[in-house]
Amino acid sequence: MNYFIEKISNFILIGFALIIIFYLLLSFSHKFLPSTDYYNEEFNQAFENRNYQLIALGNSKLLSSIDVNVLNRKLSIKSVNLGYISSDISISKLILESYLDKCTIKPKIVLLEVSWFTFNTNRTFFHPISGDLFLVDHKLFKYFTRYYPSFLHSVKLSSLAQIKSHIMPPTYVDYGYIMKKASSSGIKDYIFDFESFEEIFPTHEAGVNNRLLEDFNSIISVCNRNEIELILYTAPEDEEYSNLQRDRNLIKDIFYSSAKEFDNVFYLDYTQGGKLYKKIYENWLYDSHHINDKELFTNILSDEIKKRIYVADSIK
Repeated sequence: MNYFIEKISNFILIGFALIIIFYLLLSFSHKFLPSTDYYNEEFNQAFENRNYQLIALGNSKLLSSIDVNVLNRKLSIKSVNLGYISSDISISKLILESYLDKCTIKPKIVLLEVSWFTFNTNRTFFHPISGDLFLVDHKLFKYFTRYYPSFLHSVKLSSLAQIKSHIMPPTYVDYGYIMKKASSSGIKDYIFDFESFEEIFPTHEAGVNNRLLEDFNSIISVCNRNEIELILYTAPEDEEYSNLQRDRNLIKDIFYSSAKEFDNVFYLDYTQGGKLYKKIYENWLYDSHHINDKELFTNILSDEIKKRIYVADSIK
């Protein structure tokens, strides 16, 4: 019996050792691979340089609305866009924590895109990018049970993609490949897709998922502990799209309440009902909720960020 137990124990230890070796090999050689789901070079630069002063987080609404070159120029700080298409707030939390675990200089500002569907699980998802984050930061293992089985599936996909990339280098693409060239016509040239809206939101309510709300609050806590200014913003949306959102005020109240409760949290609302809303912003849209002329919008957003940060710094 003792011999059998010894054999089993050795087998388990050897298997565990092989897993660790395999993980270390993938970790040391890891690269964020090209995909239309994000700007992979932004991720690679962020985790290699580790000294950005502003990191931007969110989903496709962030990717389409932020021009980091404008942020760099107008705010005079080094910025990086770490958004991921259709990602939920949990992914933004993991990106933030993994970057903070690795950075040599803590960012001064976290720019977090939020919207009506931030806490919705039909429109946002726990994407496989989480597997890549685990490969670059083993500390994220503490969240394994919280996001199981999605986390395990993501790690498998990311590991296979890394191995495949060494055998067959992927063709370079990024999120910019799926966005049309910005138009300077200043004319609303899209049609609101009501049928697609109702497929995702049949009751016209986005709702609030408890886990996503907890992770949103966790982002606030992380920024508080690290003395980081957290700028929440909701980019312009189509008026018809906004009017169909029955629980819009419920969601917005979460962002406004957070900004009111914490001195380092600010909320910039460019949608209908918000103080920064302007009807003309609809002319900058690609569809009902994605910006097309991101340079124009980032100029406006940067000016507001400067105002908030200047006032906050003068009070401290």
